[in-house]
Amino acid sequence: MSKVSWIFILVFGLVGAGAGIGEYFILASHFRFRADAVRVDGELVGYQRHRGGKGGTVYAPRVRYVVPAPEGGAGVAHEVVGSVRSSWRGWNPGDKVPVWYRSSAPEEARIGSFMEQWFVPLLLGVFALLFGGIATGFLLAELRRIRTWRWLEHSGMSVQARIVEVDRDSSVKVNGRSPWVIRAQWQHPVTQTVHVFTSERLWFDPAPFVAGREQIGVRVDADDPRRHRVDIDWLPKQG
Repeated sequence: MSKVSWIFILVFGLVGAGAGIGEYFILASHFRFRADAVRVDGELVGYQRHRGGKGGTVYAPRVRYVVPAPEGGAGVAHEVVGSVRSSWRGWNPGDKVPVWYRSSAPEEARIGSFMEQWFVPLLLGVFALLFGGIATGFLLAELRRIRTWRWLEHSGMSVQARIVEVDRDSSVKVNGRSPWVIRAQWQHPVTQTVHVFTSERLWFDPAPFVAGREQIGVRVDADDPRRHRVDIDWLPKQG
């Protein structure tokens, strides 16, 4: 496995794991809070204005809620400011807004809307699944490739294929750069089918080292030439 592949898997894996850990702690905090919380209807009194990341204005709702007095009466009023800021203002002043407050500490409260409760955990969950899934997929692909290469080393057929080109693999881009590959052509001696073999990706231009060579070694599964490995061990090691 190349150094670039390891870095790619590591970075995506760390981002996915970090998002998953963050989601776990946020959900754990949420359910701990709800275990000791009381729901009341609050009233939207306005919005706090904040500057957004791209220079626009975003808003966080300000909600007033009343904690009933144990002996009856008007109770004590508190305010809570939403934790999710958005350019969208879904409530108007005076609208009823659900609020959860901690029974043992009524001044600690959270707005009970879907966005306030679940937006961040859902976002982190998507990041965890996306980045973690990509990292896992690439890792499994690399492990399968290594297993195939080991099989070819012990049981594959060694052939010489004619070098046809050194080209960029435009299907992959890292920081705007695509890696190089060496492509070679070989005709199966039994089926007479022509097969094109592609080397693993290289992050340097191998053309100067290939110049003057007509053929390159390949280990191939004679029954399934799609399983092959182009021998590039003679090239300088990738940094």
